[in-house]
Amino acid sequence: MNLPARLQLHLATFAVALVGGLACDVVSLPAGTSSATNAIAGAACPEWGSGKPLGGSFTGKADVDANLGAFMQAAVDIQRIAVQSEANVSAACIEMGRDLGIAEDKLKSQDDDKVSVPCAAVAAQIDVILKAGAKLSVAYEPPSCQMDASFKSKCEAECGIEVDPGKVVAECEPAKLSGYCSGTCGGSCEGTCDGTCSGECSAKDAKGNCIGECKGTCTGKCDSTCHAKCEGEWKAPSCDVEVEKSKVKADCSANCEASADFRASCRPAKVNIAHDANVEASAKLAATLKANLPALLQAQIRLGKQLAGDLKVVVAAGNKLRGELQGAGGHAAACVSAAVQGLASASLKINVSVKASASVSGKAGAKAG
Repeated sequence: MNLPARLQLHLATFAVALVGGLACDVVSLPAGTSSATNAIAGAACPEWGSGKPLGGSFTGKADVDANLGAFMQAAVDIQRIAVQSEANVSAACIEMGRDLGIAEDKLKSQDDDKVSVPCAAVAAQIDVILKAGAKLSVAYEPPSCQMDASFKSKCEAECGIEVDPGKVVAECEPAKLSGYCSGTCGGSCEGTCDGTCSGECSAKDAKGNCIGECKGTCTGKCDSTCHAKCEGEWKAPSCDVEVEKSKVKADCSANCEASADFRASCRPAKVNIAHDANVEASAKLAATLKANLPALLQAQIRLGKQLAGDLKVVVAAGNKLRGELQGAGGHAAACVSAAVQGLASASLKINVSVKASASVSGKAGAKAG
């Protein structure tokens, strides 16, 4: 089964436009397009329908199958986070709208766009409240995320990439080396530092040791990514300089890394709000922003900025595979088509969620701290 030619063109055009950046104009898709696309695509390509295409057999050529499977898995992961983000943004805007007394009919979302209407209503109400004299100042720290290193290793094993961790450590400049440290981290720690922090520490124990996030150099255990120096064994080390590998394996690895980024575990954005305590409207607005703005910033910053590069990598990989797999058989062609169409639909959801989130945070005057 094939989608109507007009819809195929619509989705393909959006996917190409996306490569230019997430700031492209929002394109409207017919209601129910996403579910209809997935149902049809799943019938033509069972691997896509299963949601676990990594490791699938599409052409009978191991390296090509691995590359296609990694691309499709990245598209699946992007689709998952797009749906999740849309739901989170919609819920946050609806909750804020109710807190601010907006009528329910103005918060009702549409089937094909669950975020634009409620978020626009909230942005407009914030504008009204601030123009009426309410005063507040909003500052935030962006979300901090750690890629799923375990999945990346598993995916790259499918690509046929077996990189010796010792070789990565030996060949990488210390300043460009990072990963999990089984021992003592003597460099910068992205997560919680349990030891001495030569810099700013977010929390300390009774003895003055750091037990929170260290903005500086951590000498101790680090529960997230350690940079530059490990007194012990590096686990899943990575280097800013790519390990030399074949072009097909390099493309496969890029899709694996994108997937691992989209599967990352994240610390939510931190929001700090100062307001006029004597004005009821200011207090009410500050309370709902404190509760709901982190979800909007997660979409706006995480998807709109931090993952934008990964999204472009996967879109480019899909366009490249469509050309390379011509004549490879109907199964491979159907699977590439399914993933490209799913990716385009997911990209649209992300774009709309990012813009809707930014409209609210912008009206609130949120600024990076």
